[in-house]
Amino acid sequence: MDTSSALGIDSTQVQALAKNLRTLLDSRGVSEGEIAQSLGIPVMTVRRIVSGETADPRISTLKLIAKYFDVSIDLLLENNDEKMLPFMAKRTPQFVPILDWKTAGDITDCKQIDLSTWKKWHPIVFNNHSSLSDKVFALESRPSMQPRFPTGTLFIIEPDEPPTDGDIILIKMKTDGDLSLRELVIDPPKWQLQPIVAGSEVLFYNKNQHHIVGVVILSMLHNRKEI
Repeated sequence: MDTSSALGIDSTQVQALAKNLRTLLDSRGVSEGEIAQSLGIPVMTVRRIVSGETADPRISTLKLIAKYFDVSIDLLLENNDEKMLPFMAKRTPQFVPILDWKTAGDITDCKQIDLSTWKKWHPIVFNNHSSLSDKVFALESRPSMQPRFPTGTLFIIEPDEPPTDGDIILIKMKTDGDLSLRELVIDPPKWQLQPIVAGSEVLFYNKNQHHIVGVVILSMLHNRKEI
């Protein structure tokens, strides 16, 4: 099946999709812009689905939305409020410490920091039954990461997540302790560390030179408000 093609749903399903997506966004406290950023799709695509203007949403888009909310595509297209109820409950957020790049480079584990006095945190609500480890932390994007990651992008980094092909990972250079976000491309037996900053060189992972700090499991825009 071509997942980039239109699904071919009828007008009743279009309106059910719009209603269900509005309900899920409202119940989870997620904006159209936030879900678009998280899924890497245009915000206008989300807005057109929510408003019912899109009569032919792509299968690939619906798969991303369904996975984000931990529901099936069929449920998104059904006009059945009772089936939606279990997915509408607000979930308790986990608060993640936002570290500066120097602090993140100086430590090997968040447990080395006295988080009882830490001032910068960000709430994370997962839309499935997953939870974050006590090692997870966040980093704010650097200006050099534009335009791929706009100013205000927050990276949620999970040290316990095994890296896989296509992941964005945080690398620590063993020579000088510098940190770098890289896109992992696995082409056995080599692991390429592709740059996310234009003009940077491609690196090849070497355990003697590089330490994988963690995997970016989520990126989002935030308002820099301290919590």
